[in-house]
Amino acid sequence: MPAASSPRRYMRHQSIWLADDGWGVELIDQTALPAQCVVRRLASVGDVLGAIMGSAARGPGLVSVLAGYGLALAARRDPDMVPVMTAWHALAATDPRCPRLRGVLDRMREVLDVTPPIERAQRAYMEADAIAAEELAGNLAIGRHAMGLLRRVGAGGGDGMPQTILLAAEPGWLSSVGWGAASAGLYLAQEQVDLRRATGGVLGEDIAPPQVVTIGPLTAWEMMEAGIPHSPCDLDGALDLVRRGVVERLFVAALRSSARGDVMAPVGTGELARAARSVGIPLHVCLPAAAINWQALGPATITASGMDVLPLSLISGFITDRGPVAAEADALLDRFPDHEPLSYGELPAANDA
Repeated sequence: MPAASSPRRYMRHQSIWLADDGWGVELIDQTALPAQCVVRRLASVGDVLGAIMGSAARGPGLVSVLAGYGLALAARRDPDMVPVMTAWHALAATDPRCPRLRGVLDRMREVLDVTPPIERAQRAYMEADAIAAEELAGNLAIGRHAMGLLRRVGAGGGDGMPQTILLAAEPGWLSSVGWGAASAGLYLAQEQVDLRRATGGVLGEDIAPPQVVTIGPLTAWEMMEAGIPHSPCDLDGALDLVRRGVVERLFVAALRSSARGDVMAPVGTGELARAARSVGIPLHVCLPAAAINWQALGPATITASGMDVLPLSLISGFITDRGPVAAEADALLDRFPDHEPLSYGELPAANDA
């Protein structure tokens, strides 16, 4: 069984990291939150699979990076490619349609295939570290691009009071390596406010942070940890706020999307999106490039049970790591020409690899 401990040793807005010994993996156990913050140590592929299947690790960004470290743990135990590929298939089977997971696993396999066995474990850790760093950088880039929208929200309305946004998303940095696609902009905005207060107004932007309505206890916990003003809410309460026009904007983190912009999001998001559309409230989808299935040109290959698919007609725009993208057919393909799909269809099944 993986060891668990309660001391908080993580960096701010970061949910997974290498242990002090340089090979074990530690992460925040989401099943213990919000009651307590428990750091769990993973020392084998079995531990990694247990964390994923037991929901200690949730969210496509976090699970994908964790899978990369899982292959590193497998290579450390036995650098032969046969046991490594056994671990590959087990990890791929946890979510065969997830483009982020499959992208990480394929990248790790390609690197390990051309690495001598004696160097394989070290190289696996290096590649997993690089993938984690890219995940962090991508979310931080999305946050910076979202700042423009948050500045307009924070400026307030005619009465000078800050407006309200609805963070209709999975947990931010808890479900990623760090920062979180939909919440990074909020953390950056709050850090500017904190900086201005700490320097007596010399540094930082003089913008009131938006009031945030969150859905779900883990998202509320993240806002509390960051010192961001927020109001926890359930789905029915959020729908009421949207229908009454209290919310100015909705921010949604895409679990995955097609190349044409069909977005898979947590259940209930579709109802919120339709309510927002009916009263003219914009919905912004925060979408890392790694979450896009470039081989899927429609919603059929990104759907999953218990999830909602948002069509382009309900989306006001995308915020990607390369900047804002219009909610138009082929707009994502135009922004990411290096990811032009080669063919129609879906990701190959894990057992075809």
